[in-house]
Amino acid sequence: MKIDVLTLFPDLVKASLGESIVARAAEAGLIELGCYQIRDYSENKQNKVDDTPYGGGPGMLMTCQPLTKCHRAAAENASRKGFGKPYTVLMSPRGKVLDADTAKRLAAEPYLVIVCGHYEGIDQRFIDSFCDEEISIGDYVLTGGELPAAVLIDTVSRFVPGVLGSPESGGDESFERLLLEYPQYTKPAEFEGSVVPEVLLGGNHADIAAWRLKEAERITKERRPDLYAKYEESAFCEKRIVYFDNSATTRQTPRVTEKVAETASKFYGNPSSLTRLGMLAEKELTNARETIAKTIGADKSEIIFTASGTEANNLALKGYLAANRHSGKKVIVSAVEHPSVLETARSLENAGYQVEYCPVDGRGVVDLKKLFELIDNDTAMISVMTVNSETGAIMPIKEIAAVKNSVDPKIILHTDCVQGYGKLKINVKEAGCDMLTASAHKIHGPRGAGFLYVRRGLRLLPELAGGGQEGGLRSGTENLPAICGFAAAAEDAFRDIDASLEHVGKCRDLFKKLISEKYGGKVTFNSDDGASLPYILNVSFSPIRAEVLLHALESENVFVSVGSACSSKKKSRSHVLTAMNVPVKIIDGSVRFSFSRFTTEEEIMHGAEVLFRCVKELRKAVRG
Repeated sequence: MKIDVLTLFPDLVKASLGESIVARAAEAGLIELGCYQIRDYSENKQNKVDDTPYGGGPGMLMTCQPLTKCHRAAAENASRKGFGKPYTVLMSPRGKVLDADTAKRLAAEPYLVIVCGHYEGIDQRFIDSFCDEEISIGDYVLTGGELPAAVLIDTVSRFVPGVLGSPESGGDESFERLLLEYPQYTKPAEFEGSVVPEVLLGGNHADIAAWRLKEAERITKERRPDLYAKYEESAFCEKRIVYFDNSATTRQTPRVTEKVAETASKFYGNPSSLTRLGMLAEKELTNARETIAKTIGADKSEIIFTASGTEANNLALKGYLAANRHSGKKVIVSAVEHPSVLETARSLENAGYQVEYCPVDGRGVVDLKKLFELIDNDTAMISVMTVNSETGAIMPIKEIAAVKNSVDPKIILHTDCVQGYGKLKINVKEAGCDMLTASAHKIHGPRGAGFLYVRRGLRLLPELAGGGQEGGLRSGTENLPAICGFAAAAEDAFRDIDASLEHVGKCRDLFKKLISEKYGGKVTFNSDDGASLPYILNVSFSPIRAEVLLHALESENVFVSVGSACSSKKKSRSHVLTAMNVPVKIIDGSVRFSFSRFTTEEEIMHGAEVLFRCVKELRKAVRG
């Protein structure tokens, strides 16, 4: 590897790197170090390399001419030795902070040029023309880039093959396994009353390794909680969290978190206010509404923001029927709806409406023939979810719309799309639905944000009285940070929706294959491959009770769910599997594994390994 440093103080760089490992690596020919004095390439009579900045300001800037000539000279000299175009790094306080991953990446470059800034900085035109990236060694300012360059060279050199003597030499270094180094001791065993931990003196290498890991974890957790958080999720952590409960809620992405924080800090005005701050907030709200509307082929005026999918479902059913009392007294919902629809339907029954629960087939899909038989002239609305939250069964919304239109096009069709939004391509006009519900926290967005699509021209009465926000349908100041976070999550989800579906499908198929190879016919898959979204896999490990297996997996940091997360704390059996005519003993052993676009193959393999271990132990206990 060749490294050239462009600097005004070459002796400072040479002195910093003239000893120890880097010096030995240079002597052995593993690294070729070169220093170029930028001042030597100045065409100014006084060898001047700096000048005052345009626009005024304190200090001086390094000029383009000597830097450019110096860089070209270094590259030309290197080319004579067979090196290609250099990868150029500028040491700068505004650069990305140096870490082990960056050092490892740069070590793979055959020819590296490092530019040391000085004074108040350097002309941006040189940066734009020659520099591939800017790197900082911390959030502080030094007098020049020479010491940071030496730091970069030192850490990069450790990743160059042969520099550390053997591949194993750097294997346990701090940060390599996302942990700070454990405490180390040498002779004597006792010094001024302080003794070496007994475990290190015992000679049991397994105990020593366990102690070192525990200490490294403790120190990292105390001193670098940010690093420890990364470690917990990495393959290095034996007790890392494997999250297979994404249908309950998803982990918020860093981009969404940044958007929520930015909105909260910058756009704190009330969107309903007439002040400049209020108008700025209103503009952000409008942008979010437009973003959400585009994802489903709707107009922004048709999007009503709510605090959750549950609120949106209530508003859809109750709001429509309250505003259209003469539309009919019958409401049809599928037998496998989310509790927020089923409980709302039951409240409508108490209010005098006739509610019919349309059955599903063995796959969990709505029976279209039965649905047709239930529809009559008194039917006001139909509500069928897009994707079932327990089995992943995809409902034929377009066909349902066609069935109801064949009887009466005026019947309203609502779909709870909470589990399908951001995972399936949706166009409300093509699907033929009049209202649609979605929720942010199911697509790696924030909790506390949902929306209801309401077809233009459809009348609803609000559930909440107040200031008349959201077109008069949802009073109360909008939760702008959560709404903007929702829009950011939606952009991410729909940007690569096909690739995400394919990736999750491969994860689901691998997990199912591993389970099938392990247990054969001893397990029951309640999710039908051909009719279900691959984000959800429902499996029964009967005679093991689902709750017991759930807690056994949780003790191993693998998180799954039993039924719908919104109702799983209730003791009643799954109404979804019951409607599918699944035998009781199978229902009682059914667990839901739900994946996301961030699920990895490594997590699938590790999760399966833990699952098999837990099932083995629990089956032993069942057999007694």
